[in-house]
Amino acid sequence: MPHPDWEDLSDFFDPDEFADTANITRDNQVVGQILGVFDDPSQVAKLGEYEHDHHAPTFICPEVEAAIVQPGDVAEIDGTPYDVTKSPQADGTGLSKLILAEQNEYYDAGV
Repeated sequence: MPHPDWEDLSDFFDPDEFADTANITRDNQVVGQILGVFDDPSQVAKLGEYEHDHHAPTFICPEVEAAIVQPGDVAEIDGTPYDVTKSPQADGTGLSKLILAEQNEYYDAGV
């Protein structure tokens, strides 16, 4: 199923605006860099609020860039390494979501 026509996703994923860079590594080898939007709901919980709909950090990026990512890869975002827990989840609009977990923390893979 083709995704809708967007003007240009690169305009949305501008690091000078609000996008972050994820450095992707596999077996300690650099696979590439991906621009996307990082969301860590645990930061909201630390501020005294809780979002029930999701609790794992996520990284939304263009689907074509997410194609290089595999479960078990490491995504370093703002100096913090995160394990990629699942294959990229394409949403049908040209975007994909990476489900992440901070390294050395318990993660329920059934999310």
